[in-house]
Amino acid sequence: MIFLGLAGIIYYSWLLIILFIAVILGYEGNKAISISGIVVGIIFTILLIYTWVFSYVAKSNDQFILKLPYRTKMKVNQPTLRAQWRIFQIYQLKGEVQNYSILVISRKKS
Repeated sequence: MIFLGLAGIIYYSWLLIILFIAVILGYEGNKAISISGIVVGIIFTILLIYTWVFSYVAKSNDQFILKLPYRTKMKVNQPTLRAQWRIFQIYQLKGEVQNYSILVISRKKS
């Protein structure tokens, strides 16, 4: 699941900034192996895995729960399908305060 909208743009922009800093540190070092570039790259990888693992929508007792990596679990209404193309679906979720859009990538099962 990939969350979209303003929250997604801001969050993923920060992740990409960390990746670009790792690349810059890796190329600008005067040694063959830049330890600082490797460390920042490892931090990027850890944050990316954390985002992938802790971003989900789950159904629990007739309620849908949305979990984003930077927030606690939120109760949202039933997802409504906004767009679909091949294996991609975009759903709209309405929380108590804010609306969220999520991109779901699913393979067709044969």
